Amino acid sequence: MFRSSYPALAAERSGLPLLDRRNMLAGLAGASAAALLGGRAVAEQRLNGVLAYGGVGYTWAVPYVAEAAGYFKKQGVELSTSSFESGRDAMQALLSGSADFSASTDTPLVFAALSGLRPVAIANYSRYSRDMKIAVRNDGGVDPKTPASLKGRRIATRVGTSGQYLIAKYLELAGLSASDVTIVDLAPNNMATALTRGDIDGFCWSSQTVAVAQRQSGGKVAEMTFDGIERYFQSHQLLLTTEAVIDKKPELVRATLSALFAAEERITTDREWPQLIAERIKTPPADIAQATSTFAFKVGFDQRFIDDMVSQAEWAIAAGLAKPPKGDLPKLLRSLVVEGPTKALRPDRVTLT
Repeated sequence: MFRSSYPALAAERSGLPLLDRRNMLAGLAGASAAALLGGRAVAEQRLNGVLAYGGVGYTWAVPYVAEAAGYFKKQGVELSTSSFESGRDAMQALLSGSADFSASTDTPLVFAALSGLRPVAIANYSRYSRDMKIAVRNDGGVDPKTPASLKGRRIATRVGTSGQYLIAKYLELAGLSASDVTIVDLAPNNMATALTRGDIDGFCWSSQTVAVAQRQSGGKVAEMTFDGIERYFQSHQLLLTTEAVIDKKPELVRATLSALFAAEERITTDREWPQLIAERIKTPPADIAQATSTFAFKVGFDQRFIDDMVSQAEWAIAAGLAKPPKGDLPKLLRSLVVEGPTKALRPDRVTLT
């Protein structure tokens, strides 16, 4: 059964801690990105912005590439960044006023909405169904090829994140219910060690965390099969901000989104883009390319995004993790999607109904 509840975000707000190419393809990619940026020089007036990341990894590839390739600077943005353990924590920095933007998945946004808070999504820049994994010990009685073998097990994740939601959808795939497993709320940095020690039977988090567990255990950790998961789960990577930032810093918002569009084009036209972020996330470029091979890198908003958020909210309410809102749930979640800035730059990228 679920033993942990999602903590009240408002009570947890905290301050933000301080923190060649050699071939023609790179030249073409750079030229294309420059065209997207309008071919203009660095803005006359510098725009200062703070971006809080929900962890360190290729999940945030689009804004990372925008940083590494200098697209923020080309738009006149001086960007300060910091990283937190999860998207939920990065969003709390945003809500506290310590950051102008946060990089998060959709799950923290849903929980915030159900808590009466109003971070808003101004970009949905990538999606995946298979980057997050469920790792188990291969000597613990769980058959990685049989999802239903998770029944009765202790599975760790970070409560209130896409990890917890993925477990719920995976149980649905397996024909199990929430009460068939025990959820353990655990910091991502502790998951690999806890599994290796046998404190838990498995955990749900990023591919990188699974790789660490496999190394620490000497090969005793396996990944559960994800065959068919696309029907049940899709994670959306978002750039969140607040309505106050949109109102008071519209040029910063526009410039930031322009940089993300340039980064998207770099990723989709340059096979060697992982080299730009490899050192930052301490991952070989080939591993980044493999891990993100199933990602859909595209800045924009479509109806599935809204539908997925509604599905998550309904799950959270049914699981007792959040209270139902007083008004219409789809309307509430739709109100947290501010598509205007994206539509102003690329109207074809907004297909919401």
